[in-house]
Amino acid sequence: MIGIQSRSKCNMVRVSRFDGADFANIEPIQITPDLTESLGGGYRCIRGEFVTFLKQGRIKREIESELCRCWGLTHNGKLAGYITLLTDKLTLDYERLAEENIRYTTYPAVKIGLLCADERAKGAGRRLVDWALFYVATEVVQKIGVRFITVDAFYDLDKPHYDASGFYERLGFEFVDPDEPVPPAVPYRSMFFDLMPLIAHFKNAVIQEEAST
Repeated sequence: MIGIQSRSKCNMVRVSRFDGADFANIEPIQITPDLTESLGGGYRCIRGEFVTFLKQGRIKREIESELCRCWGLTHNGKLAGYITLLTDKLTLDYERLAEENIRYTTYPAVKIGLLCADERAKGAGRRLVDWALFYVATEVVQKIGVRFITVDAFYDLDKPHYDASGFYERLGFEFVDPDEPVPPAVPYRSMFFDLMPLIAHFKNAVIQEEAST
């Protein structure tokens, strides 16, 4: 009887909680303080502290204190990833917008505070960043002046080695200091994304839609 059970277990197909999920087509939901508690069950991440942020109430406290807003991806009621956004400023050592006759070196920005995807939820992290870019470029810019999205891409030499900057670079983010020594003096590399191409694209799309009606 024991041998039969062992063979049966070997033939079982392991099913992930996110099998069949197409995160590219799942719309993030805004996470309220209450949801931070109910969605955390079974959540797994390579960086364990990001799970702790949910379970020990850090995100809940920051939402309640008006320090950030949080959105998450879910599949069958299970949290696949989350992202927090808050206000920020981008400061450079050169006039980034000089060609637009803007002589500033500090610019209004929205910051990605925390980004975390369950290690089993392939594509969830990219979907959350893509959504954040779209959301800020189409919604936030209609209400306040904002030109950039910033992020402090986590960089950790401890085992396992973790460098999130490559992920953001592939999405079009640039380094605030491209000549920064690596490894950096702090456990992150500051990066930014210029929203203007997206803003212009969406404005042109609206103009074309209005012209066709």
